[in-house]
Amino acid sequence: MAILRTDIERALDALASQEEGMRFQGLAVVLGKKRWPELIARQRKKDFGLDAYAPASLTRERIGKGLAASITPTLKKISDDAETGKRNFPDLGALLFVTSAKIGNADRKRWEEAIQKIHGVELHIIEREEIITLMIMPESTSLRASFLHLDAEAEPQIADLIDRTRRAAEVVARGWAGKTKGHPLIDLTAVRLDRNGAESADVLSLEQIDQALRQSGRIVLEGPAGRGKTTTLIQLAQYARTAGTPFIVELSAWTSSHRGILEYIAGMPAFQAEGLTAADLARVQQTDPFLFLLNGWNEIAESNSARANEALRELERDFPSAGIIVATRTHHLTPPLPGALRLRLLRLRRDQRAAYLAARLGAKGTELRAHIDADPSLDELTRTPFIVSEVASLFEAGAAIPSTKIGVLNQVLRLQEQRVEHRNALQAAPIFGLQTDYLKALATEMTRRGAVALSEADARAVSAVVIRELVGRGQIESAGQQAVLAALTAHHVLERVDYPQTAFRFEHQQLQEYYAALDVRARLLDLQSDDHDATNRFTADYVNDPAWAEPLRMIAETFGEPAGDGETDRANTSAGGKLVAMALAVDLVFAGELARLCGTAVWNEVRAAVGERIRAVYAIRDGSFRQHAIASMLATGADDFGDIIVPLLSGQDQQTRLRTYRLWPDIRVSLLGPKWRECVRGWSEEARADFVSELLHHRVDGEIAAFAAEDDSIAVKNAAVSGLVWTGSDEALTRVLESMDAQTFEEVARKNADQLPAALRPKTIAALRNFIKTTADQPARLRTALNLIDLGETGLDGVVKGMR
Repeated sequence: MAILRTDIERALDALASQEEGMRFQGLAVVLGKKRWPELIARQRKKDFGLDAYAPASLTRERIGKGLAASITPTLKKISDDAETGKRNFPDLGALLFVTSAKIGNADRKRWEEAIQKIHGVELHIIEREEIITLMIMPESTSLRASFLHLDAEAEPQIADLIDRTRRAAEVVARGWAGKTKGHPLIDLTAVRLDRNGAESADVLSLEQIDQALRQSGRIVLEGPAGRGKTTTLIQLAQYARTAGTPFIVELSAWTSSHRGILEYIAGMPAFQAEGLTAADLARVQQTDPFLFLLNGWNEIAESNSARANEALRELERDFPSAGIIVATRTHHLTPPLPGALRLRLLRLRRDQRAAYLAARLGAKGTELRAHIDADPSLDELTRTPFIVSEVASLFEAGAAIPSTKIGVLNQVLRLQEQRVEHRNALQAAPIFGLQTDYLKALATEMTRRGAVALSEADARAVSAVVIRELVGRGQIESAGQQAVLAALTAHHVLERVDYPQTAFRFEHQQLQEYYAALDVRARLLDLQSDDHDATNRFTADYVNDPAWAEPLRMIAETFGEPAGDGETDRANTSAGGKLVAMALAVDLVFAGELARLCGTAVWNEVRAAVGERIRAVYAIRDGSFRQHAIASMLATGADDFGDIIVPLLSGQDQQTRLRTYRLWPDIRVSLLGPKWRECVRGWSEEARADFVSELLHHRVDGEIAAFAAEDDSIAVKNAAVSGLVWTGSDEALTRVLESMDAQTFEEVARKNADQLPAALRPKTIAALRNFIKTTADQPARLRTALNLIDLGETGLDGVVKGMR
């Protein structure tokens, strides 16, 4: 059935009546970009008066251009937007105002003259009539589906293309989902970041991220290693939606292919099997919204970064109505998606982890949960989806579970090699049990290039070097590179990729970094203290290259684990000290982090040099230097800097306290020394509440929860509850809740009824019923009754009916 003018009018009216200004704003930005392509969408909150903006340097007229949207237009609204926009963007010379309401020609002329006279800004208007005209055109089909929820029946030929495109996209998504090995997936959450990269109070669910995508949003999804970026894209690709086709694309492969995005997608085997061309996809795009799910911005090699930047800019410019999300580790090169919603995936809450273990292991999940809860290091380690999945694999196999990332990966890979289908093949020709030599060399070369794959020719060349070395050491007589790569692909964690060119990569980037870490660790241990040239080369090649940050963290962890052998422990301590010293000359904060990971023995060796350097930087009378130095102090986790840190965290200025906490995401109580409880008890109530809130917001810490339970302050207890509800720690949360008086517990229960531990359900229900019985606040009684109904309680009809 064709979409009629009246359908569009009703949809626009629905936007206004349901007060869905945010959805209309998304449509307005897309329509505005069609008129002024240079416009850059801004974040939908704190937009400084403009929903999109283009600086004078990007416009042909050399004036700044802005866009503002509203479903309720008035001259005052436009004037306020122009005034705010002009104040924040001094070069603003033209404003495009988009509204779903009607504006007569007389009002239009009067408003244009007023805005020009008052603000010196040239006003342009897109109003209801023009929007209807634009939206009724055939090429706006995807916009109607995304923003107005109007789906028309496509003509038979187009409908067939859409069906084939969706089938092919589903095949690709299933291929990516195969990487999860059929294990349950966790619906992760992400926090919105502000322009400076600081976390806001806005947390988005997977459903909300998908909604932003469907409304032509631009999103950059950040997260450290193993946090679940790829898994989130897979879930988005498989999300049930009435309109929109998602394409999950490996960024490094696409950008290195030098093809347009539709040409690249059409070349995928799944799309070739459906007989689809780039021209077919272009026709589909006019009817069905496209969602581009781009994985691995940080995996793009430096040599390809310029091409990648240009490709992403072209995609953003050529597909204004498409949703685009780029997944990346935090990277020194920002994806060029101006105005994108920037999100950071949050670590797993304990309830999310518990749900995953129950879904995967059934009743045995309780046993693994208990094991994790009893080991603080393992508890912290399994707050990332990748590691908790691997730990579950070790548990299923009855293997020992180490407490370090590199230890877990080592055990997982050992299991892989011992499986019946792999063990004999790896011991026979052409591998002869020397798979680690090949995998280390391949991983090191990939990481050195800042890439996650090697072309077939390059992989053969690396394998040839290893073969020559093994022959020279008398380990093997000879082997063929192709046979070696085929065996590693069939029986280990190496993958062969055939599109857009034949290449080899590891099943997960963390596995690549593990093998690279093994290689670099050996080089570090061989480094002589008096060989300054070699030290400088190591610093330049590894410590000063961001691509090696994660392998170096893994290496540092190994130095913190006692080997049980005096000579080995001394060698590890010496190597750890060298590593920290090299980092100290490159990045103060990274040096502090490595010093903590290397453990007590290494810290005792380097604390004087590290402390002297950090304090020297702190002494520089410059805000950014001081912030950098404080972040480094926090990263060490050492109490050597208490004279600086304690006054910052206990002072009267809350902004200073919060700014300090947020300089480092993993603050530990060890910073305050062994008598931290006595120290913190002497702080003001507000400072104690901030201390508890900030530390429990990022990690579950039984000691902090116990401290809050013992504190007499209601504010401190409430801060603990807020943090523990966030991280999903029922045991610690129960302890704090049980320390509260009846009135305080009742207030907490009313605000968090559905989030309190199951063990306290009877107490929660009793508190809520008591509140209904004793309060005269009728709206509060109704809200509480509805909370009880959500908890499955009955007999509340009288309360609900009494409010009608």
